[in-house]
Amino acid sequence: MARSISVKVPTAMLIQQIEERIAQIDAEVAEYPAKREAYEADLEKYRTDLAAFVADYLTNNANKVGYDYDSVIRLTERHYAGTQIELTFSTDAIADFPKRPTAPEAPNQRESFGREYTTRKELLQKNLRILKMTSQEEVNASTYGAIMEII
Repeated sequence: MARSISVKVPTAMLIQQIEERIAQIDAEVAEYPAKREAYEADLEKYRTDLAAFVADYLTNNANKVGYDYDSVIRLTERHYAGTQIELTFSTDAIADFPKRPTAPEAPNQRESFGREYTTRKELLQKNLRILKMTSQEEVNASTYGAIMEII
């Protein structure tokens, strides 16, 4: 059976960690437009590379086209509103298939923290104000753990 431990954490250290995280969030917000612009450029290059790769791969590997679910290139015909033909490529089976760039995560987005729907920075600023008002030199480990989940 696990036992709980009762420890205290210096309030000044916790305040410093919160201030550092707020500064980091501000830096991420400032860097986000450049990261997003680079992602858009990478995405445009990916689309061009993907079209060229698919055309070349299809030309050189026409024998791999099939109707089965495990085909490297699967052909699907649909007859809903006219005839539609769909090609599905098994990217796991094709070693050098181009990889889609990952979009940068938008910093400081609204999210749910318990019952609150707010940004991480606003919640940290709120906790920072409270910690700066206290005269206690230490906080218990459960308070520290709750704030670490936000950070």
